[in-house]
Amino acid sequence: MPNFPLRRRGDSDAAQQLLPFTGDNVTEADFASPSTLSRSHPVRARSGSTASASFLSGSYTQRAPLRSFAHHASHPSTDPPQYSSHGVRERTEELASYALDSDSYDNWDTGLGRRAPPSSYEGGPTWDSVGTDTIVEDSEPESTASTASDTAPAASATRRSDRLVPDVVVEDTETYINTERTPLLPKPHLPRTTGPPAQRRGGVKKTLSGHINTQRLRKRAGDTLAAGRKQLVRAGSHLKDPKTYTKDAALAATLSSLQMLSAVFLGLLLNILDALSYGYILFPLGVDMFSHTGPDGISIYFLSCVVAQLCYSLGLSMFRGGVGSEMIEVVPFFHNMAYSIMGRMEGQSDEAIMATVIVAYCLSSIITGLIFLSLGAFRLGNLVSFFPRHILIGCIGGVGFFLVVTGIEVSARLEGNLNYDLETLRALFARDTVYLWILPLVLSVLVIVLRRLIKSPFILPGFFIAVFAVFYIFVVILKLDLDHLRNTGWIFEKPEAGVPFYRFYSYFKFGSVDVGALLATLPTMLALSFFGIIHVPINVPALGAAAKEDNIDVNRELIAHGISNTLSGCVGSIQNYLVYANSVLFMENGGDSRVAGLFLAAATAAVWVAGPAMIGFIPVCLVGALIFLLGIELLEEALWDPFGKCHKLEYFTIVAIVLIMGVYDFVVGIFAGIVLACLSYVVQSSRTPAVRASYCGDVTESTVRRPRADRRYLSRVRNQIRVIKLSGFLFFGTIVAVEAYMRSLIEEDNFKKHLTSFIIVDFKHVTDADFSSSEGFLRINRILARKHVKMIVSGISFTSKVGQSLHNVGLFDAEKGDEDCPPPRVFEDLNMALEACENELLEAFYKHIGHHERRQVTPPVMIGPDSPSTPSGQNISIHAQSPSLAPNPLDPGLQSPRRGAQYLAAATTVREQQGAMLGSNDTTGAGPPSPSALSGKWKNFGQPVKIMLQTFEGVSEKGVDFWHIAAPYFERCEYPAGTVLYSKGDEPDGFYILERGRFRAEYELDQGCFYEVILPGTTCGELPFFSETDRTGTVAAENDSVAWLLTREKYKELEKKNRDVAGELLKVGLKLTKERLDAMTSYVLVTAS
Repeated sequence: MPNFPLRRRGDSDAAQQLLPFTGDNVTEADFASPSTLSRSHPVRARSGSTASASFLSGSYTQRAPLRSFAHHASHPSTDPPQYSSHGVRERTEELASYALDSDSYDNWDTGLGRRAPPSSYEGGPTWDSVGTDTIVEDSEPESTASTASDTAPAASATRRSDRLVPDVVVEDTETYINTERTPLLPKPHLPRTTGPPAQRRGGVKKTLSGHINTQRLRKRAGDTLAAGRKQLVRAGSHLKDPKTYTKDAALAATLSSLQMLSAVFLGLLLNILDALSYGYILFPLGVDMFSHTGPDGISIYFLSCVVAQLCYSLGLSMFRGGVGSEMIEVVPFFHNMAYSIMGRMEGQSDEAIMATVIVAYCLSSIITGLIFLSLGAFRLGNLVSFFPRHILIGCIGGVGFFLVVTGIEVSARLEGNLNYDLETLRALFARDTVYLWILPLVLSVLVIVLRRLIKSPFILPGFFIAVFAVFYIFVVILKLDLDHLRNTGWIFEKPEAGVPFYRFYSYFKFGSVDVGALLATLPTMLALSFFGIIHVPINVPALGAAAKEDNIDVNRELIAHGISNTLSGCVGSIQNYLVYANSVLFMENGGDSRVAGLFLAAATAAVWVAGPAMIGFIPVCLVGALIFLLGIELLEEALWDPFGKCHKLEYFTIVAIVLIMGVYDFVVGIFAGIVLACLSYVVQSSRTPAVRASYCGDVTESTVRRPRADRRYLSRVRNQIRVIKLSGFLFFGTIVAVEAYMRSLIEEDNFKKHLTSFIIVDFKHVTDADFSSSEGFLRINRILARKHVKMIVSGISFTSKVGQSLHNVGLFDAEKGDEDCPPPRVFEDLNMALEACENELLEAFYKHIGHHERRQVTPPVMIGPDSPSTPSGQNISIHAQSPSLAPNPLDPGLQSPRRGAQYLAAATTVREQQGAMLGSNDTTGAGPPSPSALSGKWKNFGQPVKIMLQTFEGVSEKGVDFWHIAAPYFERCEYPAGTVLYSKGDEPDGFYILERGRFRAEYELDQGCFYEVILPGTTCGELPFFSETDRTGTVAAENDSVAWLLTREKYKELEKKNRDVAGELLKVGLKLTKERLDAMTSYVLVTAS
């Protein structure tokens, strides 16, 4: 039996052949998949195995051996950080050989005892850094199993064919309209490039992308402008059609026209009511300078409505019955700009101040339109939808607060603004004032109640028409004088005689504009634009749902809004937008056509041209009730509707925005809301735990198939491994909880209950990490190192954002580490990290055995008539041993609770092995008589009986004589490195027991891929073989291996001659399969959790 002495990395690599599996070009991206193992040469596959060639060829890659980790970002290094997995697999195989060969650890003092630990980061070579010279592949003899070299031409052809596939596919971006002159064949696509791949990707793709974007932008602009012309052409064609003038057509057209006219009347009435409510207060009427500008505000409002309605109805908007109107939220912002300009131009003429104010109004509309156009042209409509909803709700509440205050100011006819002091309170409750604002407030509450009780779109206009009629009925009955009512504040004052509808144009005196004061209002303009932008992504989808319009294009609506607002500003008006409520009422009452929209624009223009003379006959309570109604509804939407539905911090943000905007300043309120939203996000995100899951080693293990003795030992000490899975975005708010959790694991109480040697931090589900969290892992590594707990990192790629963040702070920098706190080891996936930890635990196991082997003395012999007889005739008691073999409590190695637990687990494992060797159930003795009994009891047996006894130990009670019967049916096979034993889907032609070497099994499923490492003393292929089902995975030899094969023919022959042996083999196969399924299920669940 050949020995496998523990050898140094440098010696082993000199003679070791490079492992198979794959191409020579390896990048960091190859390690992104958790099931990827690093290797380098093509797989040898049987000629009949086609499934494995393509599968394994991309599964194994070779990494350059590790020498050192990269320096900190402030000290750029030419060497990128490397994974610590190099050499782990070879070390796993060496450790497995100790369980099968007692001679493997005879030279412990020259092997493991003097090796540097895997986590060593000294300047000298380590396991992962030695043997980096180029290894020349030796020629290998052909064996009975064919190799994958036969498939190399096919693979090469496949790679060549892959290169023929173009990297850029250009879609036809031109719209073809089917006419009599349309060609039968479409225009040819752009020719495919034949240059190098890099040139195609870098040059042609960018050129084509820019060309296509330009074409699309021109096409969208042309389509949008042509839509209105098409509607006019279609209307002309309809008028020329003789079928239009039949009796039935005339009757249907009459009914449709009447319904459309009713919708136009309803829309016009809504426009008039809105003009009287917030168009009238466009300027701060409480200031003497602006006290006469109420009619001008109504004219500006009507002009904005006409411009918006024409733009939307002529085809810019996809909604045929969309109604455009002034944006009500502009009023508080305009007042803010007016007061700002007045403060900066104090002492200048009223004419100059008025000119600057109205230019600021128009300029803000142009800025809003340009922003709309930019967002739509660059197709950023969906980006606006990501803005926090609760900030918008808070801004809506702020506008509602402002409108309620404005309603009090307009109704009570206060001079100046509403001040929050005792003097203003007394003025409001004065005998001649209190009824002026209480009556419209009561009317607004009454109409709200009526709208709740009666669901009809006519309630609102009908109510205010009735209020107007009832008011003048009382005026007629009581014979009240209108001039007296105007003086006492019940009716608005009559405008000056002969005031034209275009008087506001006389305010534009560009020579008197103060540019400094105008620029000072720029932040308010931007805040107003920002507030207006948010309406489109909210109103458009809601209106689309109401109109049952499925093909909604937010970018098209943004362009439409951009054109309407820019034109409105250029003609001397203000912002406008597509009003959701008015549009729904208009379309539901017969206005769902572009013609109806054009009639509404014409009717609104007619009212505008009629002039503001009607203002002198409108009751103040009517306008005040409208303003109160709108303000109360907005406050209800902002403060009542979200109550109990949103997070407490979000609701606090809403209330704060409402109060700041209403009491202090609108712009400050918006920015305060943004700041509070950021703080709310940080707080709420910090409460979401970044620790996705935490598992003890008892419930998770690697997928490595290890010998029985190793599994028994690991089952006792695997609980010293702790797996912590992180998820999400790690930032300064979440790293605190992660650090606190890791500190809790090493606190005295927890540390005594759950001994921990390794903490594996898995980053597979982490999307990114900021600088603070990356720095936090440096601190966590130092904290764990003080407790002699090794931190291990898994599931990252050095090219990913997470890997770069951790590398930039120097977490993997060997120069920043020292003997007391080395940098953590890094592995591609959790499986490799678990395997490395298990290897270190097994090293403690074999170090314990080697330690006692050197101290072993001949045990005293007890001869007696009742003693069990050995083959030599000597009577030996298993309880008699040298006291020096028992664990010494004064041994420095036992002073550490974790090391002591490992030594005790090793002693118990050897003791159980010795008890099993002598057939005794008493395993409570003081210790093993010979640690070499771990595998030495089978030392004198030949193969395959020896490997069968070692493999079947613990799953079969049968002895040597029983398995001697099955030995002749097994065939010894040698598999050079890279040989594919079988592939997924193959018929099960054999059952393998691995004696030497290492196999790798890969399973490719629809849900993903995973792999197993098969070590000596284990089996493979038993489940498909005994169940006679197709192979579920692909198995290949990672290095030169020897296995014992039981073929299908031999098994059938064994069934005929020795059914008991065949049945026992079947039981053994099922038990081994159960163990592996348990391990794989546990690993898969842990990985997916």
